[in-house]
Amino acid sequence: MVKSERIVGSGRRRWSGALVLLAIALSLGLNACGSSSSSKASNGKPTVIATTSILGDLVQQVGGNDVNVDVLIPRGADPHDFEPSASQAARLRDATLVVANGLGLEERLKSTLQSAAKDGATVFEVGPLIDPLNRPGTDQPDPHFWLDPDRMIRAASLVADELARVTGIDRSRLGTNVKTYADTVQVATAYATLTLNTVPEGKRLLVTNHDALEYFANRFHYKVIGTIIPGGSTLAEPSASDLRDLVATIKVAGVNAIFSESTSSSKLADTVGRELGKKISIVELSTDTLGEPGSPTSTYQGLITTTARLIVNGLNGR
Repeated sequence: MVKSERIVGSGRRRWSGALVLLAIALSLGLNACGSSSSSKASNGKPTVIATTSILGDLVQQVGGNDVNVDVLIPRGADPHDFEPSASQAARLRDATLVVANGLGLEERLKSTLQSAAKDGATVFEVGPLIDPLNRPGTDQPDPHFWLDPDRMIRAASLVADELARVTGIDRSRLGTNVKTYADTVQVATAYATLTLNTVPEGKRLLVTNHDALEYFANRFHYKVIGTIIPGGSTLAEPSASDLRDLVATIKVAGVNAIFSESTSSSKLADTVGRELGKKISIVELSTDTLGEPGSPTSTYQGLITTTARLIVNGLNGR
């Protein structure tokens, strides 16, 4: 991290303006995701429900003051494992627009989203439209596209198009918000790149709790060498042989950290750590959710920079 700060300091003029943009983005995110049903009815603005906090943050930053944004899956909850209540399902039907991730992320929401669409709700799935990656060794799409900032910039433009189409909000006004979003995401990406590049190329190896970091690794030139939970979901269970193979892989690679998620138990990661017979850090990342308002990961831009910093610290044994 010290090396990264020195690099940033060497371009002080360029980065001072960039950091201002990032600060603006972080402050915007504090207002994302949260109107009550009564306030939506009273102010006359269209109601957009996003399935995840990450998409809710995007919709709020793109829609600005022209929309009310609500988030279905609470911050800190696992999107793979979330089941809506009857009242939440009813809210989906009443929304002007529902923005979903798709690609199988909202596994237990699928039938509810389909029912809402049949009842007349406009459900817009972003994931299938941003050239998703397949999970390694499979023909199944990886739903965790938001961990590639370039794809999120494309998603912002797609959401703006859909907002304009469904709500009638002026597309040029939304376009201004998309540009601000893109600028601040690019600043966060540049910071993450500088931070992640402080790790020697041969050490840029990731072991994760579930297969959530492929997009991040692909974008920043890292490699995922193993996952504890097989597949792209948190709902699967590894076998004893899976865990033995992973322990062997970690020993050969000599990595210093296993990266778990704030939305899932670290019990299996702790078990693998004990089996290794050496000290290894279990580093918790907010990969599938934003943090609470005011936290470093309360916006998408903050999630990207924080993820980069925690990965570097973990790989360096700090």
